[in-house]
Amino acid sequence: MSDSRGYEKVAHLYDLFDKKKNIEFFYQYAREAGEILDIGAGTGRIAIPIARRGIKVYCVEPSPAMRSEFLKKLSWETDIKDNIKLIEGDAISFDFGRTFPAAFLSGCFEHFINDDERLLSLLNINKHLILNGILVFDVLVGLMDDSPLSPAGVVSKGEIEYRRFVGGKVLPDKKKSVILIFEEYRGGKLVNRIEEHSTIGIIDRNRIHSLLNESGFKVNKEFGNYDYTPYKEGDETLIIEAAKVK
Repeated sequence: MSDSRGYEKVAHLYDLFDKKKNIEFFYQYAREAGEILDIGAGTGRIAIPIARRGIKVYCVEPSPAMRSEFLKKLSWETDIKDNIKLIEGDAISFDFGRTFPAAFLSGCFEHFINDDERLLSLLNINKHLILNGILVFDVLVGLMDDSPLSPAGVVSKGEIEYRRFVGGKVLPDKKKSVILIFEEYRGGKLVNRIEEHSTIGIIDRNRIHSLLNESGFKVNKEFGNYDYTPYKEGDETLIIEAAKVK
């Protein structure tokens, strides 16, 4: 898989800006399953709140910086340590040596940069699910065009103000180069600036459906938001619930 995922320098700022209202959405799947496999678990932003509610979460995360932030959080929440298992690995290579009733993949699918990565990832996830097990994942299908560097959030933390900027350019071979810039201000003065570059894969809904079918999944439902609103053409986010059928 690509070595350029975009958060190695800024993992400590990830949670400040990722405010997607999706924790309750993924919790409902975890609650119904009884335990959950979280692939690309990042800083534990979703896994930890689910574990607090008594559900075991088996987490996979390839980024050392993201795992470090995850483990830092766990060091503050020792009462949930038995409900979290975190291993190093990516979607293609991880191996828990067992199957699960459900899995989710949040904020990760566009980081598979070609069909080889997508298919190998889906096949490995399939291997880790029971028959009729559920896979839920989201894809930012509305962010696949050129986008100029633009403000993407301001967050204050004590006396510090953080500003984020995001931009991207479409590349050949259905890829997009993305730039993330984080600026840190103290007393209105810029004191730090971090620039992070990554590459994502460009894909559309029809190709996602084909890859799911090829890897043994059947699409059950599609949403355009985390409030279960059905997906419609033009929505920025595509959320898929699929079942392992073979």
